[in-house]
Amino acid sequence: MKLTNPDGQTVYYNEVTKHGRSRWQIQAASGQTLFGRDGKKLKSRTFSQEHQARAYLERNGYKTAEEEPI
Repeated sequence: MKLTNPDGQTVYYNEVTKHGRSRWQIQAASGQTLFGRDGKKLKSRTFSQEHQARAYLERNGYKTAEEEPI
């Protein structure tokens, strides 16, 4: 799913399988960066629980193309 924040930054939000378990990945689009837990700039973040990923997206203002909050 493609999400955009008010600053115009875009991320992709997907469910992936790692080591046989579901994980939720947020990936920065075209040269942008995300901030990790320790403040480092990253290309992607992986969460073990969906509510953690959704909370991260809400904190950073990301919404779907239809402008519905995640």
